Amino acid sequence: MVLILVGAPGAGKGTVSNILIEKYNFAQISTGDLLRAEVASGSELGKELSAIMESGKFVSPELINKLVKDNINKLVSSGKNIVLDGYPRNVEQAKYLDTYTNVDKVAAIEVPSELLIKRLSGRRMCPKCGANYNINTTAEYMPDVKDGKYYCKKCGTELFQRKDDNPETIATRLEVYAEQTAPVIGYYQEKGKVVTLNGDIGSVALTEEILKNN
Repeated sequence: MVLILVGAPGAGKGTVSNILIEKYNFAQISTGDLLRAEVASGSELGKELSAIMESGKFVSPELINKLVKDNINKLVSSGKNIVLDGYPRNVEQAKYLDTYTNVDKVAAIEVPSELLIKRLSGRRMCPKCGANYNINTTAEYMPDVKDGKYYCKKCGTELFQRKDDNPETIATRLEVYAEQTAPVIGYYQEKGKVVTLNGDIGSVALTEEILKNN
């Protein structure tokens, strides 16, 4: 199965992906992870990507497409279920994806803008172990609190807030999503592959809804 998660920043795609990986044996395609892994491998492509990123330039859409294609083909040939989070980012990438693999389902996760802003502005991350928390959601994702500061429940390290998780930057990110990525939903709706879901029902329930009727 090839599943695409589409939703604005803060819709819960990352949490759903983690559940699919841990409980349902999915493999995740994340462009950021793929880029880091390719660079670490020392391959010719990895060296090319490293030089581009170290120069401060953006990796070209062509290279991103090639990287995603190579990894999807490997996973499909091994019979793995795949979840894509953060790709395709636009209709052009979606069309390219359709040239070499069959997308089974697109889960469009809808969350009101005011809730997205609340979620994103409440995110806190651990710089040591990478754990994610949120001070504006349920107790399940709440970090430890001491003297007005937030600490990781796993390793005790003080958490930090990403620079792009402030209200002004969040508003810009939501605009970019609406202009560039939201049209991907319309593209796949024409193919009858979209299931639209309420992203405020909780990550476990949301994951179960996504996996229904496969």
